[in-house]
Amino acid sequence: MPPGYNTQQKAAISQFMSFASTDQKTAVKHLKNAGWDSSAAVTAYFSGGGGSGIVSSTKSNLNKFFDSYRDDVKNSPDSVGPDGAMGYFEKLGVDLEGMDALAVMEVIQAPTMGEMSREGFVEGWSSLNADTLDKQKAHLKSLKQRLPSDKAAFEKVYKYTFLLGKPAGAKAVPLESALAFWELLFTSPLSALRWSTPNSPWFEWWTEFLNAEWKKSVNKDMWNETLKFAKLTLEDEAMSFWDESSSWPSVIDDFVEWVKKEKRPSQDNVDEMEE
Repeated sequence: MPPGYNTQQKAAISQFMSFASTDQKTAVKHLKNAGWDSSAAVTAYFSGGGGSGIVSSTKSNLNKFFDSYRDDVKNSPDSVGPDGAMGYFEKLGVDLEGMDALAVMEVIQAPTMGEMSREGFVEGWSSLNADTLDKQKAHLKSLKQRLPSDKAAFEKVYKYTFLLGKPAGAKAVPLESALAFWELLFTSPLSALRWSTPNSPWFEWWTEFLNAEWKKSVNKDMWNETLKFAKLTLEDEAMSFWDESSSWPSVIDDFVEWVKKEKRPSQDNVDEMEE
């Protein structure tokens, strides 16, 4: 491979060529267009009609693969339940209690925790041309390497996790579940947003506050705004970005006041933190 590419770019080229069965020139072209994001490049390649014959074969293979994990073929031909899903994740090498499980569920658009749909499984993996367990393992390995530094990929997983956490027919995630998901998303080694600093253990404070003062379910707006708030607190620990006229959810307004009162009772503490 030409010396003009760095290590990450060489890995992306090799991955694209393997997944899409193309030559190096085609791989480089699509990777450059996608900002060297191999997953996005492969998706764009197949979405644009590249390898149409391969897509048909890939989907056929994935349908057969999906069938092998079904629990109730007669009553649920297009679904895989908890037992089958757990077996699949174990073979894939997913940590069932780790953030990589959430990342894979985003890829296959899992309808809820511990379940898989045929459409999500086939469309998700076919968009990556990953129709075998080995190819899926390769994608998972690449994804785990990228997630800690890829904020866009992390945000996709974060936002999809809200859908995973909602009980059937509900519009919000129970607080206990939301806190468990937030712990994964904000403290995992795979996270691109570790919500804590030496001076401010933000996630610990957030958990303490919600358990003591909130105790309600978490709706979509609160879920998404928490991510936005977390980003800003890591950039500005003094929270000078916040004021009473800001359009934050009331729970975040209350959290800011709680932090100032319970964790930073004097301005001197804030000044010391910023020095």
